Formats: sequence, structure tokens, C-alpha cells
Amino acid sequence: MIRLSSVIQSLLDRETLSLVADFLSLAGFILSMFVLWNVRKLRNVYRLRARGPALIKELGKASTNLSKFLNELADFLPQVKEEMARAAVKLRALRRHTGSDQKRTIKRVLRAIDQCEITVENEEQVRLVYIEILKITEELKDCQKDLNWEV
Repeated sequence: MIRLSSVIQSLLDRETLSLVADFLSLAGFILSMFVLWNVRKLRNVYRLRARGPALIKELGKASTNLSKFLNELADFLPQVKEEMARAAVKLRALRRHTGSDQKRTIKRVLRAIDQCEITVENEEQVRLVYIEILKITEELKDCQKDLNWEV
């Protein structure tokens, strides 16, 4: 009986308790970071699920309008600039609601829109930016469809 109580008493000394407390504190911190990461991921999923469809639809509409205007760029130059601006605004809004893969792609498309000089002489570059907008629209639509399986 004395042997058992001495083992328990040795486990309850200050150094042992301090080590156990340190370990549990570290484990709690790691668990908290894991929970924080998952909560942020869930929040982004629901933000994209809630606001994403409307933004993607508006981006698709801007893309369709760009397609029509590009056939006669000289006549519709101001409208092309307006649609590019609309697309950039929608992409910036979507960037806040997407994951890291889509964020990188959106940043690339936004950079292309910002660097694109919309003139009749620069029609090829304008068409390339349109194609990039079309790609990101389709990628976001696929991402939206995949959300139905994630949560």
C-alpha cells in the first residue's frame, strides 16, 4: 500500500504536473488552430455558396456581352470597356469568397484586365482577356457544383 501511494505521490510532484500541464497546453493550442482552420474553411464554403451563384451569373452575363461586342470592336469600344470593368468588379467580389486555387486564377485574370489596353489595334489582347474571363467563369461554375458534394 505504501508502495502504490509513493508512486502516485511521485506523479503528483510539481515537476511532473508542470510537464503534464505544458503538454496539455500545447495540445490545446494545436487543437484550437485545427478548429480555427476548419471554421474558416467552412465559412468560405458557405460564403461562396450564398453569394457565389449570383456573382458567377453576372460574370457570365458580362462575358456574353463581351463576346457580342468583340465581333465589332470598333463600334462597341466604350461598351467593351464597361463590361471589362463590370467583370473586374465581380471578380474582386468573388476573390473574397473563394479558395486559394481560384484566388490565384482570379488574381491572374484581374492583372490581365488591368494591363489590357482596350483599343481597336489591340483587339487580340482584348480577346485573350475575354478568353481568360470565360475560363475563370467556367472554373467557378465547376467549383460551385463541387460544393454540393463537400459539405
